[in-house]
Amino acid sequence: MGISSPTINFPVDETIKRIEYVKANAMGIIHEAKKIQREVSAIRSDTDAEEKERIDAADGKLGDILIRFLQKSFPKDGIVCEDKPPIDGGEFKWVLDPVDGSMNFVRGLPLYAISFGLEHRDTPVGGVVIVPPQESVYSAVMGEGAYKNGEQIVTSRVSELNRAIFSPNLPTKRAHMIQEIMADLSGFLTYARSFRRTGSFVLDSCFIAEGVMDAIWEKTVKHWDVSAISVILSEAGGKLTDLNGVHYYTGLPELVASNGVIHSEILNLLKTVRSTVSRN
Repeated sequence: MGISSPTINFPVDETIKRIEYVKANAMGIIHEAKKIQREVSAIRSDTDAEEKERIDAADGKLGDILIRFLQKSFPKDGIVCEDKPPIDGGEFKWVLDPVDGSMNFVRGLPLYAISFGLEHRDTPVGGVVIVPPQESVYSAVMGEGAYKNGEQIVTSRVSELNRAIFSPNLPTKRAHMIQEIMADLSGFLTYARSFRRTGSFVLDSCFIAEGVMDAIWEKTVKHWDVSAISVILSEAGGKLTDLNGVHYYTGLPELVASNGVIHSEILNLLKTVRSTVSRN
């Protein structure tokens, strides 16, 4: 697959410099993340409140490390980080998710990711996702292709739902939408080949970008969940839209990410199964 052409004007050299800076320091970030995970996973929680406290502490500690790391070399850049006050800056803005897969992180499961989105004038133009347990680094700059550990990656060419591996939508707080979720699952259980789910939207999306999974649909995703992966996935040949096919920028409440080939079929299936419970 060839490298795509950028659709907007942005300072490519400055973008590449920032993305390469994060990649060059990935092992140090991995070391810090593993250290924090060892510390928090060694503490057992007896209640949901205690577990939430551990999650917030881990997110906060790693978030502080990432912010200091970026400000050291790019003090004029803005920063948006989960659960942190935004930092105003110039035309470049970092959008950070210190730990995507927080429950896995505090339980000691090796399934989580650290996401660095880079935006220019509020448009995603680059991204790095670091997966500490596997010591993997996914990256992309708009128009320059997508990579894992320096090797170019592309999405799968699976073109039929019955050959596709999906990651299902299972929000943590789902009691109020259980009929919709069950309708979605019933549709994909009928037509899809299989399900896999890591508990990290960012990690699942990276798996789609490298072609080992084919699609994910997800509710209640936030800006920091999607900024980096929107570039990585699109540069790998995939798609990321809402249920009406509107391309991701920010603020969409529900997203479908796919290899691009089966995207329209997924949207049509979701609309069909949801019509059976009168929620179109």
